[in-house]
This record gives sequence, C-alpha cells and structure tokens, in this order.
Amino acid sequence: MLEPTVSELQDIRRRVEQVAKLSDGLVKIGGLRLGLDGVLAWLPGIGEVYSTAAGGYILYQGVRAGVPLTTLAQCGALLLGRTGITAVPLAGPMAADFFTAHRWSARMVLKAIDKKLATRGAPVQPMRDGFVRRMWSGKRPVASAF
Repeated sequence: MLEPTVSELQDIRRRVEQVAKLSDGLVKIGGLRLGLDGVLAWLPGIGEVYSTAAGGYILYQGVRAGVPLTTLAQCGALLLGRTGITAVPLAGPMAADFFTAHRWSARMVLKAIDKKLATRGAPVQPMRDGFVRRMWSGKRPVASAF
C-alpha cells in the first residue's frame, strides 16, 4: 500500500474527527458528552449496529492513513468492548453513555496521523475541545470550530 499524501492524510483526519463528534460529542452536559452512539445504545440492536459501523470506519481510516498496528489493535479492543457493553440490559446502555470509545479511539488515530503530518512539516493547531485540526488558507493554519 502506498504512503498517503499530506492531502489524503488531512482528509482522513477530518473524517475521523467527524465520526468522533457524531458518535460521542454532539452535546456536552457538564463533563458528559453525548452523541448518536450513546442515544442509539438504548435501542436494542440498532446501537450495536451503529457502534460497530462507526468503530469499523475509524479503524478503516486508520489503516488508510498507515496508523501503526499496535494503535489499531488498541482501538479495536476499545471499540469491541464498547459494542459488547450494550448487551447488558439497562446497565449497558447507561455505561455506553460514559464509555466514549469512539472518541478515545479517534484520538489515538488522530495522534498517529498528526505524527505523520508533523514529519512532513504540516502545522498543527489545537482546537477548543482538545482535538487538533488543520485548515489551510495559503500557508497559515486557520482555527475552526469542531
């Protein structure tokens, strides 16, 4: 597999951020972040399907970006645990609201992508919620809301 270009890495990074936000960060209530994953966990079967699909997408993007296998394995274990936890009646969906594995896994993948981008001289700018995003306006990075 060919090494992705800086442009491809940026696109992959943006996609992983979007899935993380959709899954575990649409609404913030105090220290709790809630997204589709937490809401759909309350619907038997549907929550597991969404969690598996979103987790698989994050892992797929990590593979495309050339993220190290150890990182992908850790993400896979987190995501598998997250999907499996909803099988426990009542307590499972409640735990899923706090176990934001998609967000955690996305951070691990993003960190690996950021290392690749840094070795290629791409600037990194932190965002308000702890994620990092690159948007270029000429040669200067521009902050953007997540």
